[in-house]
Amino acid sequence: MKLIGFSSSSVRADIALCRLRSMGLALAMTASAPALALASAEVDDALLQIEQVGPRLSSMPLVAENVAKAAADRGNTEASKAAPLLELAVSASFDPKDMRAEISDRLADIDDGTIDPAALVKVAAAFEDGREKIAKMYERQDQAAAKEIEARVASADDGPRIARLADLMAAPELAAETALTAQIMYVSLEVVSDADSAELTSASQEKLKAEMRNVVASLRGRTENEKPVPKDVARMEERARLTFILATLSTEDLSALTDFYQSAEGKAKRQALIESYRQVSDQANTKMLGEYFSALADYLKTHPRPQQQ
Repeated sequence: MKLIGFSSSSVRADIALCRLRSMGLALAMTASAPALALASAEVDDALLQIEQVGPRLSSMPLVAENVAKAAADRGNTEASKAAPLLELAVSASFDPKDMRAEISDRLADIDDGTIDPAALVKVAAAFEDGREKIAKMYERQDQAAAKEIEARVASADDGPRIARLADLMAAPELAAETALTAQIMYVSLEVVSDADSAELTSASQEKLKAEMRNVVASLRGRTENEKPVPKDVARMEERARLTFILATLSTEDLSALTDFYQSAEGKAKRQALIESYRQVSDQANTKMLGEYFSALADYLKTHPRPQQQ
């Protein structure tokens, strides 16, 4: 029997061939999934390296030390007594590994496969070299290197691109988050000198938790009397630092980095990075305040302030 001029065996052969092609496509898609996931992870790791997320999160113990010193330098004589409590609270609240993983998970949700991971990985390595070059320049007070960097920043060819890139990157906003954390730490140390600090010893856990959230929200919205460093100053200083590092990159790397941050996926990842970094910082700051004020309440019971005696 024939079907429209084709033999039954021919039809069966065509069906079998179609099935084989479908199976091959499915296998190819299955095989490519790990490769796509790996490529996406490479992009995210490169972005986190360029924006220096890991070192920022790991720097919180040092931030606490610097805040305690700043408070003492401004006349807070009680800061040195409370500083160890603050440092313990920071260690208990900021887990760089877990925080970075949470940010990385958020970035992984954004992937349209348009970013070339190899190009971004190359830029990340060059960016790291640039950081080291600038650090050595400051350390050695290398005036010749400084003039070379300044000339590149001021050049008509690369200057505008460098300035634009510094605005596109997330680093200034991440620096502002570090400044906010430092402000929270500073306020925490100021409480020890406050006339009402004795209330901590009798405050309920519910009241303390409510106050913790209020402190973070209040300082995030504050634009005046920010200690020890205003958030806008932190943004400005980070942008200047970025400008110098970008000036060490080749024209090719500058182009690749610009293409990434101007792409739809790059913009989405930048925004997700800022939002997730802010979220994990808020969580850590709130926990830090809880740990600190709980320890401070116990401390004040055995080391009452003069007005408490």
